[in-house]
Amino acid sequence: MIIDRFGFLPCDWTFEFEGGEIRPIPEIDEVRKAVEKYTNEDGFLYPPLSHRVRLDWKTDRVLGEIAGTKRLAHLHQVPSSHELFLRASGTAEELRKGPGAFILHLLAYLFGVRLQFHGWWFDGRVPIRMGQTHNIYPNKAVVEHFLSHCYKVWERYSAEEQRLITNLLFMHSRGPSYEWDWEQFAIEYMVFDGCWKFAKRKHGVRNVPHSDRIKAVCQRFSIPFDNDLARKIVDLRNHLFHESLWDTCSLARQ
Repeated sequence: MIIDRFGFLPCDWTFEFEGGEIRPIPEIDEVRKAVEKYTNEDGFLYPPLSHRVRLDWKTDRVLGEIAGTKRLAHLHQVPSSHELFLRASGTAEELRKGPGAFILHLLAYLFGVRLQFHGWWFDGRVPIRMGQTHNIYPNKAVVEHFLSHCYKVWERYSAEEQRLITNLLFMHSRGPSYEWDWEQFAIEYMVFDGCWKFAKRKHGVRNVPHSDRIKAVCQRFSIPFDNDLARKIVDLRNHLFHESLWDTCSLARQ
C-alpha cells in the first residue's frame, strides 16, 4: 500500500474503489477554511504576490527586496486535503507518475477542479468549488463506481496509452486556468484531438480530417451531435490555429 497526499478537493467524503481508497485528512475543516479565505469571488484561487530579494551569499541573510520585482507568483502551492491509498507496486515517485496521477486527474475531471500532489506546484489560477467548471454533481456511489471502472480499464492499457490518457485529463482540468476564451478553446481543442487520436487507435473511430472528427467521435460513442455547432467549433479552430483570429477578430486588438 502506497500512501500520498493531494489537494485541494472540495469534498469530505471517503471513497473506496478497486485499487485503493481516498480519505479526507483529519484537519480537512481547517484546510477548507484557509483555502476559502483566499479564494476569489469568482471561485478561483489566484497565485500570491511574489518578489525578488538580495541575499548575503555567505550567511543567506535577506538584505532587502529588489524594487520593481513584485508580480503574481509563476508557481504556487495549494494545501493538501486528502490522502490517497493505492494498492500498487513501486515507489512513491513512480506512483505519482503512473496510477496515482491517473486517479488524481480523473478525480479532478469529475469534480471540475485541479488537483496536485503534496509538495508539487500549480501554475496560474486554480478552480476551487465543485461544479464550477462543468455541470457534474456526482454522489459518493457514482464516484466510487466511476473510479473503479476507469482504473480497471486504464490498467489494461500500454504504458504509452496510460501516459496519453493521464496527460489528457491533466490538460483538461488545466483549461479553466486560462482567462481568455480563445486560450481555453485552444487547450480544449488540443484535448479533444488527443481523445480522437486515442479513440481512433482503441475504438475504431474513422481516420477523417479535422472537419469531420467531432462527428466521427460522437457517432462512435452515441453522443448527441449538433452539426451546426460542430461546424462553428471547427471554423473557430481553423481561424485560430491558422490565422490567429478568434471569432473573426484579431487577437492583437484584445
